[in-house]
Amino acid sequence: MVRLQSPWSPVPTHRQVVVADGVEAITTARLVRRSVSALVVVLLNMALVLYVATEASASPPSGHPLRASGPASDAQAPSTADPATPITDPAPVTDTRAPTPTIPSISTGPMTTTEASPTPTSTASPVTVAPAPSFAEHLVPAPSSPDPTSNIAPFPNFLGTCGSVAYNDEPDCLWLVVAAIDNARAIEGLAPMVLPTNWTALTAPEQLFVATDLERTARGLAPLSAMAGALDVAAAQSAAAGADPALPPGFAWTSYGSNWAGTVANPLEAIYYWMYDDGLGSSNIDCSASNRSACWEHRRNVLLPLVCDPCVMGAGWSTTTNGTWSVTELIVDTRGSPSSDFTWAQEQPDVP
Repeated sequence: MVRLQSPWSPVPTHRQVVVADGVEAITTARLVRRSVSALVVVLLNMALVLYVATEASASPPSGHPLRASGPASDAQAPSTADPATPITDPAPVTDTRAPTPTIPSISTGPMTTTEASPTPTSTASPVTVAPAPSFAEHLVPAPSSPDPTSNIAPFPNFLGTCGSVAYNDEPDCLWLVVAAIDNARAIEGLAPMVLPTNWTALTAPEQLFVATDLERTARGLAPLSAMAGALDVAAAQSAAAGADPALPPGFAWTSYGSNWAGTVANPLEAIYYWMYDDGLGSSNIDCSASNRSACWEHRRNVLLPLVCDPCVMGAGWSTTTNGTWSVTELIVDTRGSPSSDFTWAQEQPDVP
């Protein structure tokens, strides 16, 4: 049954709906209460979301770079935040990473393990630099080198490549001559010859001086200390004349030797023939079956046992009147300090 309100009845505080078949009536007040409850739940959820967001912004994300502590770095990574938004530095963070290991310096002494100290200290022993060798310290003559038992023909044969009518300092020629010298040295049990790094910048007389010293020092003999100007003049004059050089008048000496070679392409060729192909049957024109004392005489001059207080040399390189090249050297044991124009000490930085 539906009950209707009379138009003259007092106005109720809420409207009532009567549902047939015993269904509970729903009033306007209950609907209002439910709506208010739902609204409260929504507001609480919104407050909770705002609270969580506020808490999350209080700590930086884990991927954000932190300012490093200690001397390793004093720089801060650039911020990507809005410049208008104030940035609050996070609370101090303790760096729990292991300290960076200290790499010990390398020393030339025996390897030892030492404890790290706050103040770096050097544990290496003081390095003593040996003084430059003195070429006037030999007070007795060095032992002489024995003569070879036979000639050693140049191998590889450099004659065809180097020629004999013009100065040839080209790499292919030099390589062949040095290879032949090394082959002959190996037969004597000596190390190969290593030319100075400035070889091609040297004059022909300087090359002869250096090559002579390389042969002497390879056998434990004292090097010739310098090229003496007076001896160079005498050697050059003899080279032009195609003859053995003689000591200039007045030059002090205690012993000396002289060499000459003709029709050679460079000083290394002369050194080869004087040192390794100077016996009987060689191009040594003074060596013969009846004059064996002249055999290997050029080699004996290169390897003169000298006191060297000091020992000096003169070198000459010139063309002769018949147009061929001629080379000479004067090796002298002398006294005092003769004027020099090139020294063995001066060449040392370029000698390997």
